[in-house]
Amino acid sequence: MQENWIGRSSGAEIRFEIKDRSANSKDGRLTVFTTRPDTIFGASFLAISPDHALADQLATGNPALKSFLAECRAAGTSEAAIEAGEKLGFDTGLRARHPFMDRELPVYIANFVLIDYGSGAIFGCPAHDQRDLDFALKYSLPVRPVVRPHDADTIEIGAEAFTDDGVIFNSD
Repeated sequence: MQENWIGRSSGAEIRFEIKDRSANSKDGRLTVFTTRPDTIFGASFLAISPDHALADQLATGNPALKSFLAECRAAGTSEAAIEAGEKLGFDTGLRARHPFMDRELPVYIANFVLIDYGSGAIFGCPAHDQRDLDFALKYSLPVRPVVRPHDADTIEIGAEAFTDDGVIFNSD
């Protein structure tokens, strides 16, 4: 019975259209898994696991990316290793269309995305996830809060993500 619920996450799969269809999935989309679909309007990047099939496809003929993937794999993929390690990313050059906004998001390969969690791909919402915030600050990506405390009209995000329950705002 425990096999059915230990380590299991509830969430949603969201499909993002990739602009450059020559280097992606068959249908030109990247499916990401999220436990926080309510934060989709705060997405500022997509990230895939170094073990994702798309990462291997993109590494063909790209020595810098091959080296990055080898570095990620050598560092380990356990949850403990990822939590303790520096958040590293490689901008693939691919861009994805936000499914609800007229905005493009960069697609990264990131060492903190696990292949066996969801689809092995995430959307990063830095304002509401600490790992995403650390990554966004390192790579100068936008941080757009979309959940605010119940007792506030707005929220400023500094070095700490707001991960509590709150009120949706800044969302269409």
